[in-house]
Amino acid sequence: MIENRLVPNINIYSDLSRSMPVDEFSQKGFGVSSLKESNSSDFKTVLSGLVSNLNNEVEKPDQLLNQQLTGNSEVDIHDVITAISKAELGISLASQITSKVVTAYNTVMQISI
Repeated sequence: MIENRLVPNINIYSDLSRSMPVDEFSQKGFGVSSLKESNSSDFKTVLSGLVSNLNNEVEKPDQLLNQQLTGNSEVDIHDVITAISKAELGISLASQITSKVVTAYNTVMQISI
């Protein structure tokens, strides 16, 4: 019940193999030697997609809690607790990533040319 609604079915390796060229190193797990893509997304699109996904994860506990309180028999309290935990984890991860990006930016700005 909970797996179908809250856990996305994502296979990151198949998504990467469709968008990046395959060579000897990437097949062995060493990464991709060339990052050139013919239909690449820009940074703004990727970042806005991540923020949108985080926003959806943060709103999901409220929606599930409202459904639980109105008597929807398909929503269990464990689903609500799991959604709250996922939202907390997403916010924590976003906060850590933000601080790492700001630290990296400040480090790059301190480099003298």
